[in-house]
Parts: sequence; C-alpha cells; structure tokens
Amino acid sequence: MGRINNIWYYLSRHKYLITVVIGAVLVGVVDENSVRSLVMLSMRLNEKNEELQAYEEQFERDSIRLHNFEASLKGVETIARERYKMKRADEDVFVLSTEKNIGRENYE
Repeated sequence: MGRINNIWYYLSRHKYLITVVIGAVLVGVVDENSVRSLVMLSMRLNEKNEELQAYEEQFERDSIRLHNFEASLKGVETIARERYKMKRADEDVFVLSTEKNIGRENYE
C-alpha cells in the first residue's frame, strides 16, 4: 500500500503539470487540428501557391502569344515554327536536345 500512496502523492502534487503535458500532447500530436497537421497544411499551401504562380506566368505568356497571333500573320508563323517545328521550303531546321542518349538506343 505504501507504493500506491507514494504514486498518489506524486500525482496529486504535480496534477497541474501532468494535465498541461497531457493536453499539449493531445493538441500537438493526436488531435485533428494538431500542430503537426497545421504544419503539413502550411507546406501544402506553399506548394499550391508556387503552382499558382507558375500558372499565372504561363497565362501571361500565352496571352501575349494569343494577342500576337490575332494581330498578324507573323504571329501565326512564329507559333508554327516554335510549337510545330514547321519550316520554309528553302531552309533546314535543326532540333537541339539536352538529353545525352538521344538516338543511341540501338548502339547500347
């Protein structure tokens, strides 16, 4: 009985500290709205904001291209050359790639 009394005395003496520690663990780790989930959601929000920024930049570029396309035939030629790799009858087009093993699949 002495051991149980010692434990009970310790728990009753530090009951506020124990309550705060248990509450912090519940709020910080276990709860649905925990600090851990808040950090995860914050990281995901940052990723989505970066994606949004990239899409906005792409929208601006495409809007300028669309305006050029609608403005003149020169815009049509530019888009055809860049996107579809079209060429005039009297010129040659060389497509450069940054990949190292293009065309070497048959040799290895």
